[in-house]
Amino acid sequence: MNETFGQLVEGLRGALPDSSGIRRPRGGRRAGVLMLFTDESDPQVTVIERATTLRRHAGQVAFPGGAMEPDDPSIIAAALREAKEEVGLDPAMVEVLGELPVAWVPASNYDVTPVLGVWDGATDLWPADPAEVGAVHSVRVSHLSDPAFRVRGRHPGGYIGPAFNVGELFIWGFTAHLLDEALDLAGWASPWDSSRVVAVPERFLRD
Repeated sequence: MNETFGQLVEGLRGALPDSSGIRRPRGGRRAGVLMLFTDESDPQVTVIERATTLRRHAGQVAFPGGAMEPDDPSIIAAALREAKEEVGLDPAMVEVLGELPVAWVPASNYDVTPVLGVWDGATDLWPADPAEVGAVHSVRVSHLSDPAFRVRGRHPGGYIGPAFNVGELFIWGFTAHLLDEALDLAGWASPWDSSRVVAVPERFLRD
């Protein structure tokens, strides 16, 4: 693993910051998501577009992941299993760096643990489960940290939070909060104009 991740690893081992805007866990059913970065000086992070046929979060950008099952020995194992099922990732290729704080996601009523990992990116990932995943994307950290691509997203229901308007993707909600936190923790973030508020595009709006 290259030195790009040094500050992130140290941050995960130390006192973690409060996740502003992310709800505290409620002790309910657990789920894990995988924040997967390539081992490069300018890493890429894997995100998915959820299938448009899903009842919840259809079409939204997310991280691979899902509910912890009884056979999962840990929440890390659950996140890796879900990534294999959703995008064809071999868990053996992932070096787990640590976890961000658990957060309650009201739309699904899960306590979600974000698991951070690094891999070499040597194989293609794909929608291995088309019922769950519509597309798989890799986004450069340099793009996520570029002030030109950073905005706050506004939902018609009144929610306003961090967002990333990168190419064809609009990343908002829980996923954007996690990316925002990881960028800060790793020292990758740059100052940006938080007064720029953009309505969440219809394509990524479905709850």
